[in-house]
Amino acid sequence: MKKFFLFVLALALFIPQIASAKINLYGQLDIMGSDTQWKNMGDTFANGRSFTNTRLLLGANFNLIENVEGNAAFVYVSSWGDNYLAGQQIDNGSNTGLLNKITLTEANVIFKNFFDNDRLSLKVGRFYYGEKGDSIFYVGLRDMTRWVAYSQNYWLGAYNGGMDGVVLNYNDKEKLDIDFLYSKISNENADTAMMAQTKVNISLINAKYKLNDNLSLRGYIYDSETAEIVPIGLYGTNRTEIIGFKPEFRKCSLSASAEIAKLFYSLESNMFDQSETDSLLTKLNAEYRIVLNDMMITPRVQYLRAGEYFASSLSDANFGIITNNFDFMWGLYNIESFNAGVDFSKDKFTVMLDVFKNSNASGGDLSYEYDVKAEYNYTENLKFYIGYAYLDMDEADHWVTNAIMGATWKFGK
Repeated sequence: MKKFFLFVLALALFIPQIASAKINLYGQLDIMGSDTQWKNMGDTFANGRSFTNTRLLLGANFNLIENVEGNAAFVYVSSWGDNYLAGQQIDNGSNTGLLNKITLTEANVIFKNFFDNDRLSLKVGRFYYGEKGDSIFYVGLRDMTRWVAYSQNYWLGAYNGGMDGVVLNYNDKEKLDIDFLYSKISNENADTAMMAQTKVNISLINAKYKLNDNLSLRGYIYDSETAEIVPIGLYGTNRTEIIGFKPEFRKCSLSASAEIAKLFYSLESNMFDQSETDSLLTKLNAEYRIVLNDMMITPRVQYLRAGEYFASSLSDANFGIITNNFDFMWGLYNIESFNAGVDFSKDKFTVMLDVFKNSNASGGDLSYEYDVKAEYNYTENLKFYIGYAYLDMDEADHWVTNAIMGATWKFGK
């Protein structure tokens, strides 16, 4: 009933102006099949689980009046293949109706030229926020490979419902771009009653300064106050702050970045109250693009370490197709990861090869993951892909394999 009310409310807000506005439709359709096999210590045969996952985003943006823009979007998500039975829907006994699978993800108004200043804009309502691959904070559509081992994770960790709040942006059009955000994470679509009742307040300052044509510096401060579920921070705490810096370098064919962040927490909702020694995030990335006989070859490396007392369920960092969700479920916590990979691109085809060495930051649980993924860009907006991953636990008789095949179609925006 609550989702139906939100649906009606969104229509009531926007339809009067939509009738006379120029509408730009946009969307994304994802379909992915996944088959996972694994063997645990003492097993005499491999276990298996298969899913087919579908996600459809449909949205529109339109000019309401001069310098005022409206946005509205809905997402439909469904997973099939529960209990090892192909064609059986996840949570088959409940919440399978159409309205229960549709989430209002965006319903906002953007005021440009705020206070008659073309450098200021204000966004109010429900929205996504962050950049894909962000180490700490991303609320938006995650790659379908995040579903491969336990598709239910998407409902728990990806926060389909977006954020309800406000973002004030200042952009001087040359060097400085800064966001001031206050929001509540939307959880009414969550599978678990505990999460659906959780109150999560998020505040952040996110700034990027362009030093020159090759070098920029990003700095951020996150503040999260919550009960029960902790999207940013350590379980059992009710307030978390993260302060971090990220210089980025680009010149010719070389791209590189370094990121360091520190986590503070409180049991009594105080800001910058306590911190542990091993509560740092360190991340290094580099890649170099080489053109050889009409083929683009891009070798790349990544080192990431989130300390024993550093955690964020909103992270979109990558540790491999399997490790992203099978062992760590989502986000990052107490992990040290080294990745070496290379991409081969020619015409409409791209092949990506990766090796990951992952372990707990505090030691133990060492694993190696080997991934291969191929993409075919049928058109500019339609992509097909296939992939295979193998994970081997170094100190135990335990392995996991995962095969995926899917397609992504985007249009508009």
